[in-house]
Amino acid sequence: MNSLREKTLGQLLVLRLEHAHWSTRLDRLLEVCSPGGILLAGELPRSPETVAGLLRNIADALPVTPFLAIEEEGGAVDPLKAILPPLPAAGTVAQEGDSAAARLGELIGEALKLLGFNTDLAPVLDLATPLSEKVLGSRSFGSDPRAVVERAAAFIRGLRRHGILACAKHFPGLGSVREQPSGELSGSAKSMAGLWREDLVPYRHLLPQLPLVLVSRAAYMAYDIDCPRSAVLSESLIGGLLRTKLGYGGLVMAQGLESNSVRGKLDLRDAVAQCIEAGCDLLVAESEDSLEVMQQALARSLESGRLAEERLEQALLRIRVAKKGLATPSDRIPKRRWDRLVKGFVDLKSGSEAVRSA
Repeated sequence: MNSLREKTLGQLLVLRLEHAHWSTRLDRLLEVCSPGGILLAGELPRSPETVAGLLRNIADALPVTPFLAIEEEGGAVDPLKAILPPLPAAGTVAQEGDSAAARLGELIGEALKLLGFNTDLAPVLDLATPLSEKVLGSRSFGSDPRAVVERAAAFIRGLRRHGILACAKHFPGLGSVREQPSGELSGSAKSMAGLWREDLVPYRHLLPQLPLVLVSRAAYMAYDIDCPRSAVLSESLIGGLLRTKLGYGGLVMAQGLESNSVRGKLDLRDAVAQCIEAGCDLLVAESEDSLEVMQQALARSLESGRLAEERLEQALLRIRVAKKGLATPSDRIPKRRWDRLVKGFVDLKSGSEAVRSA
């Protein structure tokens, strides 16, 4: 397979970077693999200018504008706290109503825009339950599906105001997922009707507003009772429920394929092929080594005929549509805007603390 096609296949991959710094290894990977996106997952540098410079270097090194992503929710998932005042969690903000949720989204959106990001792996659409609390803590907007819809919609509007793509998670929901010991596949025994009435309500209302959806790593027995498997590998959940029944035409993202608990007895190459066949368009490579293996797996699946050209073109079209209008990041951060943003972060945190103490 020629290098041009391999670079095209790279559009289906997002490289997760634990170390937010430029290196010759990263430069080579970007040249050889041309991933469709980068997810900064480790601790950010203390200087906003350093973050902005890194994102600009990454964008300049790639032939196609990449998804420049981060997972920023506030609360326990708040990587921006390395360079900005900490933000309250979604569960705390939800108590203040839609306006506070919108303000959280706006502040995160403005910060990400100034730094050069264009994608946020948020909001969480999972319902708060005794089971999900063990995994999510206060990351959920609440236990009432309708309230989650309203708060999450406000958050998404805040991101969108600054041109940041929202990626909701974790489809179809973690509210009924029972955690298993490390290394084992977690799962939900909730019925289809139960999922439809509760966990799926936020997706049923918000999918038209969502350019990306991140799929759960857990198994859902109602859809794969004969052969329990992670949702990221389930054609019943992605192709059947999400794509067909719910009519979602945006990007579907999967992560965690490197984990044995997610892919089961499949090796990574087979898991990559099955994930794409199931209906996913973007796969997160958890390491630099995985990026190359996953790209090779896509190439071999296409050569062997397992991955149909039509399926590849479908995913690439969705990626192009989602990236339309994404601008090249600037490495300049206006001081007045940044100082104003810092004040906004402080004010939101102070307001949330006042509500909690009232």
